[in-house]
Amino acid sequence: MRPRAFLVLAVFASAACGRGSPFAGGPACQRDPDQEQAADVEVVVSSFATTVRHDLGLAALARLPGAEALGPGGKIQGLTVVHHQLGYKTAIAVTRPLFGGPRCAWIEKLTVDMTPEKSEIFVPREYPEESCEYDQILLHEREHDETHRDALAEAADDLRRALARAAELPARGTPLAVADRPDAERRIEAMVDQIEKPVYAEFQGRLRERQAVIDLPANYDWTARRCSHWK
Repeated sequence: MRPRAFLVLAVFASAACGRGSPFAGGPACQRDPDQEQAADVEVVVSSFATTVRHDLGLAALARLPGAEALGPGGKIQGLTVVHHQLGYKTAIAVTRPLFGGPRCAWIEKLTVDMTPEKSEIFVPREYPEESCEYDQILLHEREHDETHRDALAEAADDLRRALARAAELPARGTPLAVADRPDAERRIEAMVDQIEKPVYAEFQGRLRERQAVIDLPANYDWTARRCSHWK
């Protein structure tokens, strides 16, 4: 899930436009050395809670997306599910030239929100709360949860750095020549996507590797030996 909310700020002023790299066969927006700085970007991961659910049985748990036949007894015994989303909130300034030339657009403020929509730990209802099995499953799944949180924080830092050093993102001193405001929105969103996608893919790969270490057979064997009433 990747919702995007665009807050578009219209700036009606005389455009500083001249000749340069062409846009649609016409003039480009003039660069202003006194205003040349990176676009104002922010990447956030807000505080979010992980809910512990105890309402599903083993059979229902095994049918959830992401469930695998792992754990004591060779079947799923617990699961952590995180619903990811990526939200963009972009304030874009667009000039309206008084004497012809292209419209010029730049990012006033870009905020990328990587906060998950939902995070849930599932412990099968066959295991009563405070039982040995319940406690061990919860301990194991909380390790998955903490691993995810650490990887997500690293990904936010990686994306923040990638956006900050992206020279192609239009700032006030390095505006982008556009046909109109919808064109500016589409093109800037595509630029952000191009920067974000490899960072997000790296995060997903890194997360899979770290979670796989927690799910090594030796770890499951150790957990299984802690309790004696596995279903």
